[in-house]
Amino acid sequence: MSEFMKGVMLLKQDLSEVPAEEALKGKVVVALYFSAGWCPPCKQFTPKLVRFYHHLKKAGKPIEVVFFSRDRSKADLEENFTEKHGDWLCVKYGDDILTRYQSKFEIKTIPVLRVINAAGKMVVVDGKSEVVDKGKADPLGLFAAWEAACNK
Repeated sequence: MSEFMKGVMLLKQDLSEVPAEEALKGKVVVALYFSAGWCPPCKQFTPKLVRFYHHLKKAGKPIEVVFFSRDRSKADLEENFTEKHGDWLCVKYGDDILTRYQSKFEIKTIPVLRVINAAGKMVVVDGKSEVVDKGKADPLGLFAAWEAACNK
């Protein structure tokens, strides 16, 4: 997984920077979360993703979320990320990887959660619906399904 975003610097929750290859090393499941603080459906979904993510991290599961912000300014991104999101990673404001990945992963609306494997291939198209439908009742089962999809 560490090769997938090689050379990209990501933000941690405290807004310090970390190389993507270091942050994603050993992660079997990576979920790409396209969202924004101004988006009402995102405001509804983000807390569900936070609960799901924290449950999996507490259980020691090798998952990471990378937030791709559609916020309109660096200040908006930082406020949204530090106050509303989980202890995951974020693409820096203005990084051109956002535009490339919006196209690569066919992001037309937000919020969108795509799950990718170590090769960077999309293995779950509608992770958002899966988290809403199964994430609260059976987070470990959902993770197992994602892990199996990533390992195919």
